[in-house]
Amino acid sequence: MRVKSRQPSRSMKLAMHSNHYTRLRERELAKSTKPFQAKGKSVQRCPDCQMGAFACMCALRPTAESSVEFVLLMHRKELFKPTNTGRLIVDVFPGTRAFLWNRLEVPEGLREILEDPCRDCYVVFPADGTENCNRKVVHALPAAKKKTTLILLDGTWKQCSRMIGLSRWLDDVPCLSLPETLVRSYSVRDSGRSHRFSTAEAAISCLLLAQQTQSAETLRHYFAVFNQHYLATRGCCEVEEGESHRYLQSLKQ
Repeated sequence: MRVKSRQPSRSMKLAMHSNHYTRLRERELAKSTKPFQAKGKSVQRCPDCQMGAFACMCALRPTAESSVEFVLLMHRKELFKPTNTGRLIVDVFPGTRAFLWNRLEVPEGLREILEDPCRDCYVVFPADGTENCNRKVVHALPAAKKKTTLILLDGTWKQCSRMIGLSRWLDDVPCLSLPETLVRSYSVRDSGRSHRFSTAEAAISCLLLAQQTQSAETLRHYFAVFNQHYLATRGCCEVEEGESHRYLQSLKQ
C-alpha cells in the first residue's frame, strides 16, 4: 500500500502542532536575520513535520507515557534540521521540555529542574567521552523514589562533545552511559561509530533500561516511520507503508 501524494491543506497549516520543541524553534526562527536553508530546500515541506508535503507523517504522530522524564538540550544548528530526531521524543512524550544550549549559563527553566530535590538528573552521554574528567558515570538507572530525569544532548557527536565539555554548569550532573547493545535503525545520518547514535535511539535505549518497553516500542515505530518518510522526501518518491505504519495506525483506533 502506498501513501498518496498530497499537499497540506490550509486548515492543516493553521492547526500547527505545538509543543516545547516547536515553540523553541519558532522563537529562534523569529530571531534569525536570514532563513535557514536545509538540504532539499526546493521541496515543498509540511510546516509541521518538515517532511515533503507528499510524505507528511503528522497523522501518524503517537503519544505515550513513561516513568522516565526526558529533557532536550539542543545545539542551535540542530534545531532547524529536518533530520533532527529529538523532536520525535517531544511528539511522543508531550511533557518533554526542550532548551537551547548555552555554554556560559543554565538555560532559563532548566536550573529549576537540575536543582529539584525530587529528581535524579543524568546527562545521557557515552563513558568514553568522559574518561578524562571527574564526572560520575553510571551504566544503569538506579532504583529510586525520585523522578528520573534524563538530559539528552541533541546535536552532532562533535557538537555534543563540546556541549558537555564546555558547560561548567553541567559538571556536577552524572552521566548515564548506555550499553553498546543498542537499537540500530537510523538510516538518515550515520555516525560511523558503534556508540554514536541519534537522539531518538538514545531515548529508546533509555526507555529499555528503565523497563518501559511499551513506550520504547511506540517511539521505535515512530522513528522507523520518520526514517522512511525522510528518505522518501530526499528521493522525491512515494512512501510504502509497512509494519511501523500499521502499528501507529492501530494506536489511533
